[in-house]
Amino acid sequence: MDVAHFDVKAFLADTSIPLPQKIEHFYQVIEEAKRQKLYLFFRTTTSASTNHIEAVTLETGQRMDMVIMASNNYLGLTTHPEVVAKAKAAIDKWGVGMAGPGTLNGNTLLHQEFEARLAKFKHCEAAMLFPSGYSANIGVLTALLSKGDWFIGDELNHASLIDGARFSRAQRLVCKHSDMADLERCLKEVQGKPGQKLVAIDGVYSMDGEIAPLRPIVDLCKKYGAILLVDDAHGTGAVGKFGRGSLEYCGVEGEVEIVMGTFSKAFGCYGGFIAGSRQLIAWLRHFARPGMFTAAVAPMTVAACMGSLDVIETHPELVAKLHENTRIVRERLLGMNYELGGADAPIVPIFIRNRDKAYAIVKEAYERGLFISLIEFPAVAPGTERIRLTLMATHTSKDIEFAMTMLHELGRKYGVIP
Repeated sequence: MDVAHFDVKAFLADTSIPLPQKIEHFYQVIEEAKRQKLYLFFRTTTSASTNHIEAVTLETGQRMDMVIMASNNYLGLTTHPEVVAKAKAAIDKWGVGMAGPGTLNGNTLLHQEFEARLAKFKHCEAAMLFPSGYSANIGVLTALLSKGDWFIGDELNHASLIDGARFSRAQRLVCKHSDMADLERCLKEVQGKPGQKLVAIDGVYSMDGEIAPLRPIVDLCKKYGAILLVDDAHGTGAVGKFGRGSLEYCGVEGEVEIVMGTFSKAFGCYGGFIAGSRQLIAWLRHFARPGMFTAAVAPMTVAACMGSLDVIETHPELVAKLHENTRIVRERLLGMNYELGGADAPIVPIFIRNRDKAYAIVKEAYERGLFISLIEFPAVAPGTERIRLTLMATHTSKDIEFAMTMLHELGRKYGVIP
């Protein structure tokens, strides 16, 4: 079985294969890839994820200490002593869970305090916690839109925005990526038609590392009377001088009706939130189903996230260090003649545009102690395969030198760079 060249897109599109057979065949492909030591997903790790991680190699099955540039732990807060201490103290006081949704079981004072602080951090009136960023996007879109409404999204939007729009049953338009003329075309197309108009975009595009041009987007939404939702999952804590996200970076804080964020990136924890007006949050508490019919975020998680926010607000040098590490890595890779995407976000995509070469680089790097991410279909379109590096404030100059030396060597070995 030639698993190295298995065409996932064509396989999924083949409607002639009954579903049980399709599932069985895909299982066999995965098992064969593992047997051939080609399976680069769900790799086994055996330590906490800091700037280094202990992971099990594919070829030998041995544990190895690796430099990781595949983590969204941008500020290194997953193991920060202040964050860990707050989580431990919360377990002693509140236990490990809420045992029900906040709608019926109530929210602790801890939840209420953190929501108030989040709202202030995002320059909004109020905020609501969700179990994850994905569920936050599903919740807000299905609570606000229905069959007679209009959803306008960027073609590179995150899957949670795409799924939220589908689940809402709103009529959907897709505009070209960060193309203001095409966004205006969509807004003109729905102008005067019945129903609410909502524009949704990523503040930072996770596969491309681009920060959205929020100033003109905000202005267009105001001009045509559309609500704007910004998914700031990768911006919150990592982008902007003080880490307040893409809205801070673009100078539009307080001008966006709905802001989503997560705690699984720069906060180093788990969960998500929506921030906006008091009226919006009151509406979501009663109509956002992923928040209503799921157990509330555990107090220990809320406490850890609050600890992360404390660190972000009191240690701006961490954010500055993250930005500096990103700048250094981008300059080094450009100097090697790699094709890069993005700009100022700590996500650095290296476009390989060839699945075999991307696989080869990521696998050999992993076997030699550099843990990086392979990005291919369905995350991105075939022909746009890339390696995605994510930087951390805790990466040392030695870590960066190790990674850059290896990527230079492997890029030349596999014919990606001169």
